[in-house]
Amino acid sequence: MAASGSGAPSGLKAGLPTSSDGGCIKLTWQAGDPSSIGAFKVYRSASSDGPFKVIFSDSADTSLNQMEFVDTGLKDGASYYYRVSLVGKDGKESPLSNVAKGTLPARKSNGGIAVPGKHIIISITDQRIYFLENDVLVKSHLCATGTYEKPTPLGVFSVQYHEYCAVSVTYGGVYCYWWMGFAPDTGMHALPYDPKSGTWTSASCLGHRASHGCVRQGIADAEWAYKWAPNGTRIDIIDQHFTYVPPPPPPPPIKGGHASAGIDTLSKDWYFAEGCTAANFKEYICMMNPSDKAVAVNATFMRPDGSTVGAAYALQPFARYTVNVGGIGGLQSTEVSTHLNSDTPIAAERSQYFFDYKGKDGGTDSAGVQSPGKEWYLAEGYTGGDFDEYVLVQNPNPVAGTVHVQYMKTDGSTYDFDYAIKPTSRMSLHVDDIPELASADVSTKVTCDQPVVVERAQYFNYYGKDDGNASAAIAAPAKTWYLAEGYTGGDFDEYVLMQNPGATAGVAKVTFMCSDGFNLEKDYNLLPKSRFTIHVDEIPELASREVSTKIEATVDVVAERSMYFVSFGRPGGSDAPGVSVPAKYWYLAEGYTGGDFDTYVLIMNPNDTATKVDVNYLLPGGGIKAVSYQVAAHSRYTIHADSIGGLTNTEFSTALTGDLPVICERAMYFSMPR
Repeated sequence: MAASGSGAPSGLKAGLPTSSDGGCIKLTWQAGDPSSIGAFKVYRSASSDGPFKVIFSDSADTSLNQMEFVDTGLKDGASYYYRVSLVGKDGKESPLSNVAKGTLPARKSNGGIAVPGKHIIISITDQRIYFLENDVLVKSHLCATGTYEKPTPLGVFSVQYHEYCAVSVTYGGVYCYWWMGFAPDTGMHALPYDPKSGTWTSASCLGHRASHGCVRQGIADAEWAYKWAPNGTRIDIIDQHFTYVPPPPPPPPIKGGHASAGIDTLSKDWYFAEGCTAANFKEYICMMNPSDKAVAVNATFMRPDGSTVGAAYALQPFARYTVNVGGIGGLQSTEVSTHLNSDTPIAAERSQYFFDYKGKDGGTDSAGVQSPGKEWYLAEGYTGGDFDEYVLVQNPNPVAGTVHVQYMKTDGSTYDFDYAIKPTSRMSLHVDDIPELASADVSTKVTCDQPVVVERAQYFNYYGKDDGNASAAIAAPAKTWYLAEGYTGGDFDEYVLMQNPGATAGVAKVTFMCSDGFNLEKDYNLLPKSRFTIHVDEIPELASREVSTKIEATVDVVAERSMYFVSFGRPGGSDAPGVSVPAKYWYLAEGYTGGDFDTYVLIMNPNDTATKVDVNYLLPGGGIKAVSYQVAAHSRYTIHADSIGGLTNTEFSTALTGDLPVICERAMYFSMPR
């Protein structure tokens, strides 16, 4: 078969890989003439009738007639439909193959399935049983296995069933309490009890070959094993010594924090310039559907070389949905930008967690932007000390572009550079590599002849606090800005960053609004084309305070807030852009209260009167937890989501409505395994 559109691939089948942790389907198909093929495309749909959308396109391994692809990041219990095509070396695409259906098994809670990590090893040589959980030895005790004439079978087995008291008719009607069967007429159990004589078999048999093939245990030991090992637990029976080697201690957890400004408008389109799935990075796209209808979302992931990978998702009404980007086929170990397109407006954020990146551990988060633009601004940026700053540019267009970057320092000096960017691609600029910007506070203006998306990421060690932060760029300067979050107590350092990108000097009146209603006003002079920094902790009246910030400038400016901290043993840093206009409706796609995560929702009321704020917390699958709060005038209010009943150990999104326009942010602090 020629792959230049003259014939479709044949025999497409969808099944489960032979070894998998779940969430993936393996496709196989036949190609008549592999030597003529240059690439293949995989199409997926939620229905056998379509529509089918391309989820993967790449070069083909043409060494065999049989070709294959594994689709990952899928939902347990769901069904998916596939078709494939072949692209000839002449660039022509063949007709689509037959439709193949793949269904993933639903995960069960614990019925008939082993608890992950539980493992039993029985050594005939040692006459001892070893119980391990996640490779850690939790218990070991003597046993008695079968005699040489009637040996215990060797091999790999699993616990098939539990029976409190099994009666052995074959061996005189003895009772075998705490029975766990793992082979025909063979199990682990307590020392046999003879009801005729009212006696137990002597414990002196333990440590020796003494049974008819079963594995005898002391009475208390057998009861413990019976309750510890569920059906499905693996049993290895070996005829050799077993030497327990403890696993190495787990690496230290990833600790840090991140913050994000709220989203005041839902959208059908969301763009994220930043993203990475390298071995020491985990990237998640968090989507929020606050409507009463299911939402279909198509995602396009863009790599630095201009190649793309597609995916499709279904969001339930009033629900939160999370995508593990690294689990998507074709997106392993790559830098990546993202475009989401949905049939109904949603809210979306991207979070990343990383370890040992230039010696730093932590996490970042940013809300997406709703449309590309030709002009973007970043107030924050630093290249001194142990800071690494990156400017990320996403070009979602089918044509190349030229990116112009202007860096602005605190003294008003500027530095300009041009870069070419490929179509449908992601580009990274390492600001520290520019000699003129060494050890500098810097703001950035990015323009392009094509509409693009811009973000900034930083990785740092700030006086022993290592972490990262990220923020989407701001599309336009304004004279007024609001920052809901801020804290100067404990081991927290707060900075307010302002960029004056214009050619005219200005004055910024900054009002700090505290949680107790105290307000403080200060004026700052801003040079043209410059970056300005306020270290809030150095203002005596604001010591050890929760504080929101309002900026009113005589010229158009851009504002951000960064913080560096140790929060209950979690060192790190965070950043978020300012908001130029208060709003009555706010959305936060990300939020988590599991493990050692703490999520805070911060509300700033800049009005002259108090206001009621209604908050709906949306859970995975569609549950809602509703709470109301009263926020005083000219003040800041803090909600600790972990302390709210019904939000324990869960992902969630937040929908907030104020009687008066307010400003909303979210801050998270975390400690998580690598």
